[in-house]
Amino acid sequence: MKKKVILFTFVFGAFFSANAQQDQHFSMFAESPVYMNPATAGFTPGDLQVFTNYRLQWSTVSDKPYKTISASADWRMFDYGGSYMGAGLNFYTDVAGTSNYQTNIISLPVNYTLMANKNNYFSFGLQPAFYQRILKNTELNWYNQWNGVAYDQSISSNEVLPNQNLNLSRFDIGAGFYWEGYLNKNSRLKLGIAGLHLTKQRINFSSEDTKLYRKLNLHGQGEFKLEATGVTIVPAFAAFLQGPNKEIIFGSNFRFLLKGASRSTSYFDEITFSIGTYFRTSDAIIINALFDLSGFSVGASYDMNISNLNTATRGVGAMEFFLRYRMQFGTRNLRHNRVH
Repeated sequence: MKKKVILFTFVFGAFFSANAQQDQHFSMFAESPVYMNPATAGFTPGDLQVFTNYRLQWSTVSDKPYKTISASADWRMFDYGGSYMGAGLNFYTDVAGTSNYQTNIISLPVNYTLMANKNNYFSFGLQPAFYQRILKNTELNWYNQWNGVAYDQSISSNEVLPNQNLNLSRFDIGAGFYWEGYLNKNSRLKLGIAGLHLTKQRINFSSEDTKLYRKLNLHGQGEFKLEATGVTIVPAFAAFLQGPNKEIIFGSNFRFLLKGASRSTSYFDEITFSIGTYFRTSDAIIINALFDLSGFSVGASYDMNISNLNTATRGVGAMEFFLRYRMQFGTRNLRHNRVH
């Protein structure tokens, strides 16, 4: 009983408290920057990439673990000697706990990238989106429905929410800037800033006028190739600020070249393996691994929980998996999309 009360408090505090309006996150954020910033759409080796991600967490806290699934595609078009447009389509769904509290987002990032010179690229992007939240109230058990033995839904909950599925949908929009530049032939830096939920839409199910906090994303990544060893150091960071909530994550991957690229097909013959560790402040240590094979990538990460929730989770964190496929049409070699 005590565990259920704790779980109830945790889940509904997160759902309805204005201080917990924080978007869900992915640990392998550096592999899918288009979810953080619409200005990154089209910044990929080749012309088109498709991506899917699955995250499972709180398996030791809830009988129904939280699940997050994403799918996206982004591509470049109208390439005029280095300057081009990028566009994409992102789908994201998060299902939380016994209530099946669901958040769905469909977004359409689009941007224009300007090649300032052969070593520097600047991009500005916009992202119109459809934002939806669904709560299946008929599946909830409330504290005053406990009869001493089990939850009895025939007992009135005396809650203000009606006993039906609740659904709200809103228009959403975001915008971002992005810079990618070379320090030399073996070193590259990427920096971005984006604002999401700029419409600050109303998201409450009850009569209170609760609005979704605007979100500020800051992110960056480096690539530093040690040419003599075939190893590339890939540090990255991200900071998410949303109302009173904040999240900071940083760390590094190490990419090992297993098979070099040919001169004719460039990156799409390359085979690499990456492994790394990240730290999400006051929350988790993250270990991830990634295998790239000629444009096809598969990866996984695991979060080791170190926060105050460690007692409830028993140290068990989240598992995350992703698949990605990159395609190139023709034989052109886009230098600014890979450190060679």
